[in-house]
Amino acid sequence: MKRIIVFCVDKFRRLKHYVSTFILKHQLVAYGDHVGAARYIKISRQAKVSVGHNCGFNGMVISGFGSVKIGNYFHSGTNILIMLGSHDYEYGDKIPYGIHYKPKNVVIDDFVWIGSNVIISGNVHIAEGAIVAVGSVVVKDVPPCAIVGGNPAKIIKYRDIEQFNRLKAKGRF
Repeated sequence: MKRIIVFCVDKFRRLKHYVSTFILKHQLVAYGDHVGAARYIKISRQAKVSVGHNCGFNGMVISGFGSVKIGNYFHSGTNILIMLGSHDYEYGDKIPYGIHYKPKNVVIDDFVWIGSNVIISGNVHIAEGAIVAVGSVVVKDVPPCAIVGGNPAKIIKYRDIEQFNRLKAKGRF
């Protein structure tokens, strides 16, 4: 009986992964090889999102106008939120804001790992090899190989860049 339950759970997980990946790919402007989603990804219709090769998603919402470019070998934890814009409160025709919207873009380079429950605001560039810690709120650019965390996200330390480059040169992704 236990083997049957394990078999059924495994089949359900595979089906969920297949369906989530199918839905993700149909929301993207462009995507590379070996892109997969273990959980549902929701992308607003106004957002233009492209994804590189060998990327894994575990639940994400991309909201607003603008674009997101995600490089190769990206991996995310669960419940990521990317906000691509804001209402224009400075020149709005109503209080608290008007109908005008300021689109913003996000660029996430290769080999980036984003932990669970992270919020990324628009006009942010997360550079190659960066790691964003669980629960962080990213409002500024993240330099290459930086490990950031907190609200707002601040640099905690840097990865060993020599080790990172050695692994990259050996193709250890």
